[in-house]
Amino acid sequence: MITPENSNTLTAPFWAAAERGQLQVSCCERCAKDIWYPQESCPICSGELVWRSLEGRARLLSWTVVRRQINGAFDVPYTPAIVIPDDAPDVQLVTQLFLPKGQSPECDMPLQVAFRRLEPLQGAAFIAPVFEPREAS
Repeated sequence: MITPENSNTLTAPFWAAAERGQLQVSCCERCAKDIWYPQESCPICSGELVWRSLEGRARLLSWTVVRRQINGAFDVPYTPAIVIPDDAPDVQLVTQLFLPKGQSPECDMPLQVAFRRLEPLQGAAFIAPVFEPREAS
């Protein structure tokens, strides 16, 4: 898992945005294509990448529930997930899913970003964008 502690210059703006309560992805200035994971330049047109803020609404693509300690980073159980932001449909973000007790994940479940302080068993605590069920509107 990439965290602020082991991030590089390409991902540092993502973590800085999370600290401010913003969800951001890199985007090409020239062709406007969202690029995730961040790269040195746009793989499509070689344009410069900038960061843009997302609204934070997403849909659940995939998940698993980790019930046995695998890497010692987090207490079990936890639910790693892949979500697709509504306003960046070509992006698939790896995140954690937090559901109310008794609620099960479902494909295409509407989600909303939340920012939580995660405390790994090893390394420093950090603020991360995670996802929760979206409130009915």
